Amino acid sequence: MFNLNSEAVRGGTVCLSKAGLKIGNSDAKDVDIAAPNGAGVDFAINGILYHKADAADIALTAADAQAADTSCIYLICLNSSGTLSSVKGTEVTTADITSGKTPLTFPAPTENTCPIGYVRVDTDSVTFTAGTTELSASGVTDTYVDLFSVPTTPLTS
Repeated sequence: MFNLNSEAVRGGTVCLSKAGLKIGNSDAKDVDIAAPNGAGVDFAINGILYHKADAADIALTAADAQAADTSCIYLICLNSSGTLSSVKGTEVTTADITSGKTPLTFPAPTENTCPIGYVRVDTDSVTFTAGTTELSASGVTDTYVDLFSVPTTPLTS
């Protein structure tokens, strides 16, 4: 006999489809959700399913400036209303990552949100401020990755 209290999978916060994160369509300080399915992204928070339609030019959450010559992960999350937020991770000097000295770790998502992807920002002789600096600015390299959930291992390169 199946016991719902002890054997069932409970909760679950995961992204169920590719978000298609990319640089903002008309504002390079923002991100777009441009899911490959053309309909948006499906996700679950604590076991409840939600949907966010494709959207353009969604502002990143303001955060402290990222120093020059560093790399940082900005975790992109959605809440149950489909409101996007970003969580800035810990900056690491780019040289320390490429040499293997220090890995780049993922920040924890804010409560009651689902991580759908991340933007990795590498700076070269410039600073970066989420929501203020263009992701295409000179000296800024941006990389977008869609997620099912937050990876358990840090980035080592």
